[in-house]
Amino acid sequence: MKNEVTDYEGVKAFNIARVSDPRQTDALPAQKLRLDAYSNRLKLNSEYYAFDETAYKEDRQKFREIVDNIKKYPNFCIVVFDKIDRFTRDASSDIVQTMKGLVKEGKIELHFPSDNLIYHKNSPASDKTRLGMGMVFGEYYSSAISDNVKRRQEQKVAIGEFPGKAPVGYKNINITDANGNIISKDIVPDPVRSKYIVKAYEMRLDGKSFRTIAKQLKEDGLRANTKGQGIVSQSQIQTMLMNPFYYGVMRYNGKEYPHKYQPIIEKRLFDKVQFLNEDRNNNSHKTLTRQVFTFSGIVRCATCGCSYSSYEKKGRVYMRCSKARRDTIDCNQPPVPEAELLPQVDDLLKQLSISESIVNQVLDVLKGEHDNIQLYYRNAIKETKDKVDVIDKRLETLYEDRLDGRITTPDYDKYVTRYKAEKEELEYRLVEYTNNDKSFILTASHLLELAQNARSIFQSSQPAQKNKILKALLANCQINEKRLQLNLLKPFSVLVDSTLSQNWLPL
Repeated sequence: MKNEVTDYEGVKAFNIARVSDPRQTDALPAQKLRLDAYSNRLKLNSEYYAFDETAYKEDRQKFREIVDNIKKYPNFCIVVFDKIDRFTRDASSDIVQTMKGLVKEGKIELHFPSDNLIYHKNSPASDKTRLGMGMVFGEYYSSAISDNVKRRQEQKVAIGEFPGKAPVGYKNINITDANGNIISKDIVPDPVRSKYIVKAYEMRLDGKSFRTIAKQLKEDGLRANTKGQGIVSQSQIQTMLMNPFYYGVMRYNGKEYPHKYQPIIEKRLFDKVQFLNEDRNNNSHKTLTRQVFTFSGIVRCATCGCSYSSYEKKGRVYMRCSKARRDTIDCNQPPVPEAELLPQVDDLLKQLSISESIVNQVLDVLKGEHDNIQLYYRNAIKETKDKVDVIDKRLETLYEDRLDGRITTPDYDKYVTRYKAEKEELEYRLVEYTNNDKSFILTASHLLELAQNARSIFQSSQPAQKNKILKALLANCQINEKRLQLNLLKPFSVLVDSTLSQNWLPL
């Protein structure tokens, strides 16, 4: 753990412990112990701060205030986080940019004891890469954890429950117990709007256009099932007349699943209307097969912001601005041969290659983070299973009490309903924990491998494959005067920054 300062005795230190989940608050004391031990070893003049910045708005604001205090501190100081991921899982936040700027100025150092990393203004490229990649993949892992919400929705879909707002013609309702507590939710036909759904399908079957149907239903009084109860538009009518939900099938993430709710129309009526829709659509549209060029869908014009399209002429590929905004913007960007742009891409891909030693260092850091999170999930699974066992025992006791007459039927029903709702919630949570993303390290390894080999793969590929590689690496690219302005996505931009300089360069 190399550092600029060799004697930290008496130096002001801000020891910061953070968690990103309210269920992880029990990890704060353990972080404090490690931070205190580190401060004692270096004889720092430290202050301790603990935050659950994602759970409570006031904690997020307090953390921002601490960063402001660090910025205003008149002397050199250090900021200590237990690990890199505790620094932030959002590498684009203004807080992180502020801290990085202070390091660049030499006003602070960032210390990560558990990752054996001290970051200062003259840190070598390997340390910069470790920090940058740690933050990038920490952000990735945070996004992966949030996918647990989607997994829970998928579990609901698998048992026929729709996880969103019901379409027009249905309504979402809450089911409550005798005390008014919500115990479950349901979707039922709307007694007012459902009749309009049937009428819309029958009108379409009679050959009426979407516009005619929308106009007629508006006159009849159909309104949206949103808070404002606005007019149902022609496009909404078209969507309605193509939605299988009304006969018993819901769409979720591009797939169809049977749902458990009461249908409004018969499948036979739906199929007849779809046949009519497809027949009219086939008579009015042609299917085109487009050739994919190297830069298809990747670059825009720096002058007018319009997309560039590729075309072939006399065996060569050229690119030109579509000038779709010619009525409002005077664009004079000339066509450019694709062959003149490829060397510019090659120059960028040269910078992407990184040494095997740095790859291994980055993966070691990420593996430690991954192992810690997996430990958290194992503990959470055990805790959740224990809670389910407790509820099962309570339900068993309730049943015996009911048989023995120690509890009335209304009380029995009330408690059983409550405990079953709690158990269902715990079982959903157990699925989230069990199915958490275990492919983190594999994904990181693949990204690093792509960075190392992107140039050779690109050079040996056909245009369609080159296009895929560039879309994986680049975003928001432009052409200006036959020059490409290339913007790498993270984490690839971090890797290029690390190879360009031994000093801190802005990410």
